[in-house]
Amino acid sequence: MIDDNPFVTDRELTRQLKVSIQTIRLDRMELGIPELRERMKQMAEHSYDQVRSLSLEEVVGDVVDLQLDKSGISMFEIREEHVFSRTKIARGHYVFAQANSLAVAVINDEIALTTSADIRFLRQVHLGEKCIAKAYVRSHAAQKAKVEVFTYVGDEMVFQGNFVVYRSTGE
Repeated sequence: MIDDNPFVTDRELTRQLKVSIQTIRLDRMELGIPELRERMKQMAEHSYDQVRSLSLEEVVGDVVDLQLDKSGISMFEIREEHVFSRTKIARGHYVFAQANSLAVAVINDEIALTTSADIRFLRQVHLGEKCIAKAYVRSHAAQKAKVEVFTYVGDEMVFQGNFVVYRSTGE
């Protein structure tokens, strides 16, 4: 299951396999499978190009895969500071910021800026949920790239955006 979805948490595995968290952790240790944070760190270190248009600190979420001018993946956990205090629902600008910064980060250029975005929020995101954003460069020409971003919580799509990104070189 972890091979199929490296972002799956121990808690999600307990629900799917109907076993205790201790069983998951012991089995994972026995099989030499690191915990989620370590798996993400390893993916980030080994499987992506360097972001050119932003510093990694400017990307909202953790970039775990990046192939410039092709695709990218980031993960963003919704924490207390990202939600409305009364409802514990994520403020939309954080979900948008993850998608927007990934759309810019995937562009292979020193300067990349969003010129327009057509976005849809498909459902609310709640405190503690992990947003996985996947960006795909659909076309790039004449100093503009079209980037499509889908954000998921588990298998459910929660956000979709079509971004037009200005690139300084037009390559």
